[in-house]
Amino acid sequence: MKSKYLYDLEEASQKQLVGGKAYGLNEMIRKGFNVPKGFVISVNSFMKMTPSLQNLILAAFDKLQVGSVAVRSSAINEDGLEDTWAGQLETYLNCRRGNLLKSVEDCWKSANSARAQSYADQKDINGTEVAVIVQEMIQSEKSGVAFSVHPISNYITQVVIEAGIGLGEAVVSGQITPDTYIVDKKSGQIIEKHLSHQNKKLVRSDIHTTVWEKIGSHGNKQKLTNEQIKELCGLTTELETFFGFPVDIEWAIYQGKIYVLQSRPITTLGHE
Repeated sequence: MKSKYLYDLEEASQKQLVGGKAYGLNEMIRKGFNVPKGFVISVNSFMKMTPSLQNLILAAFDKLQVGSVAVRSSAINEDGLEDTWAGQLETYLNCRRGNLLKSVEDCWKSANSARAQSYADQKDINGTEVAVIVQEMIQSEKSGVAFSVHPISNYITQVVIEAGIGLGEAVVSGQITPDTYIVDKKSGQIIEKHLSHQNKKLVRSDIHTTVWEKIGSHGNKQKLTNEQIKELCGLTTELETFFGFPVDIEWAIYQGKIYVLQSRPITTLGHE
């Protein structure tokens, strides 16, 4: 599938049309990293939900043959080396065919939110065009983020991994306190472990909404095995080498397999 309006992620190689996030996913797919399948609605369609575009989007969704999808922004200047737009635009999880079109429109509208406008003003950015990624929803058993450089100390020899049980949005949005693991980048040796007390997790309900579910005493235990910590350290280091700059990644584990949901530059190094 390829048109001026929609691109499979495997074909999303024109950053000016698909935005920074989709372009990064395309690069990782072409390199062979494990990225969930999906497509991107290009900036040519920004805020223009025509009947023909509706048909294109629904046909592309049907082609994915998945139960539900995540709908994410991909602004032209998003996930850049200077401005990431992290957390400024909306993400919608566990979307079904019936609410997909509305989720796309709501994602567009979030570019004009007070939060996004405030960020643009702080960065002296004159607006942004937004493409929208529609991607297979990974019902992660464990998820989180990882940094190829320690984000507080700026130690370039350490990878920092944050992990929780359930969907990763809980970690990214700060709604739970994750485990934190610090790993030596070269040897893979685990230097420190800080375990959290997690009493709830974000999951998909039977009707494909996203809900909180209480968890028992296992929420107090180490969220990742030592082997998974070392595997994530290696993956994060490999992505840093591939992109050529320090990265902040979102990851998910489902049925023992690690998926890369996003990779963006770390733009805060050297700042207190």
